[in-house]
Parts: sequence; structure tokens; C-alpha cells
Amino acid sequence: MQRDNDTQEEFYFDYVRLLVENRMLHRSGYYLGASNQWVRIFTITARRYWLAQATCEHLTADWKIHFSIRPRDIPLAFNLLSELYYDMKLPVGLKARYPDHWKDFENTWPKHMYGREITVYILLYECTSKTRQTMLYSNSDLSKAKRMINWDLSNAGDIYSMYELTPKDQISLERYLDFVDQAENLLEKHQIKSNGCAIGDYPIGKYTSLRNEKFVAIDDNDTPEKSRLIYPPNECGYNGSNDRIDLTKEIIDLNTYRKRKKQKQIMKILFFLSSSVLLFFTLNKLIF
Repeated sequence: MQRDNDTQEEFYFDYVRLLVENRMLHRSGYYLGASNQWVRIFTITARRYWLAQATCEHLTADWKIHFSIRPRDIPLAFNLLSELYYDMKLPVGLKARYPDHWKDFENTWPKHMYGREITVYILLYECTSKTRQTMLYSNSDLSKAKRMINWDLSNAGDIYSMYELTPKDQISLERYLDFVDQAENLLEKHQIKSNGCAIGDYPIGKYTSLRNEKFVAIDDNDTPEKSRLIYPPNECGYNGSNDRIDLTKEIIDLNTYRKRKKQKQIMKILFFLSSSVLLFFTLNKLIF
């Protein structure tokens, strides 16, 4: 899939070629590349966002849209979704996993990550403070949360603004849903197969699910002083940190979104027709 160039360098959406050439491409604020076992399309805003999240020790809301893709369909799915992402000018990025045992990597996609073959980032701006909160779990039973705990960050101040992020970098959830709607239609049109909904995720479509990957605290020996932060295990569910920002209350399932979208389109048509009729009668009275 190639587009007309607006720079000297060729810019292409090709999963396999990106893997083989293993280089970074740039056009109009978007980068394409393959590294660290991921093939990506992303922006400079994404880089700043990832750095801010890491500086916050991954204790800010980290909602993502996961696409479940059968392994052999990943190259085509990435090509389709990355080009759509670019065309829609979304602000962060998406990534697709490497194939198993690619080149000299001894990588295999673990079963607990099935259903997360392609990830779309949702940028949510937060005013950070030194103390954050997350849910504490016992390592002996990850399915049951113990309580919310405070966690003091090693870095103080407004970390997101430190990385030049502003509330304007956050876009409406409607645009993400519109992307998901078009993406699912594309995947179905090209007969892409799903790999099953990721365990612990919140399903929103045939291929898609939601999850907040903000870190949770684990208590290995039932001793709060020895707690550590980790990526939330599947057993913790789709919002294991119990973050106050819960997108499952705002991002509805895809079928409901499509019905509401159709209703809005019908309402717009009816409004246009009624306005046209009203205008016709008004002009008719003025003329006659």
C-alpha cells in the first residue's frame, strides 16, 4: 500500500517490509518502524506520552483498544489499520506484535496476551501529583482486590506538562469509536479472523476490546511495606487499578454505537428536510 510522497523518502504501510528493513520512516508528523518486537505507527506526541507515563511509574490511566487478530492475518491487519489511522489523523499511535521467533528474537506471543495482537493507544491528559492511588492485590489471589493504596512517585510536579503535553492533545472518544467502527468493517471485508477476546478485557466489538493497563500493586507476603507495582494481570479485570477514569462507562459496545450513529444521521436528514420545507413556505409567503 503506497501513497503519493510529500517527502523524498518513500512512506509505506507494509508490515513485512518494515520488519525486514527495520528502519524508521517519517511523514507529516507520523513515524513508521519496527523495533523491540513491535511494528508501529506513532507520533512525537506518542513519544512524549509514553515518557510521561513511565515517569509517573505507570500510575496514570492507560486505556487501550485491543484488536484480536489471528496470527497469520496480522500483516494485512496492520497494513489496513495503520493506513486508516494515518488517514484519520489520530494523535498517538498503534502497534502490532512481531511474529513468533522472528530473526534472532526468542520471542513467542504468550497465551495470556491472546486477543491483544494490535494495540491502539488512547491519550488521556492528567494533572499529576506526587501521590497516586492504585489497587492492592495479594499475589495468592489476584482476582480479589484488597484495598486502594497511596503510592508516592519519585518525581514530583506536573509530569505531563513537563513533557509538553496539554489537554488539547486529548481528543474525543467519539473519534476512537469512529476508528473502531471503520476498522472492524475493513477487517471483515478482508476476511480477517479474530483470535478471541483477550481475557480480562471489556469487549466492544467482534475484534475489539478495552482495557486500562495502569499498574497495580502486588503484596507478595501480605506485607504492605513490600508491595511492588506490576502490569495488571488478567485476573484483575479490565480496570484492575479501579481508576476513577472508567471508559467502559463512556465507550459503549460497537453495535450500540452504530445504532446511535445511524439515529443521528436520520435526525440530521429530518432536520434538513424540515428546515427546507419551512424555508420554502417562508419564501412562498414573501413572494405571494
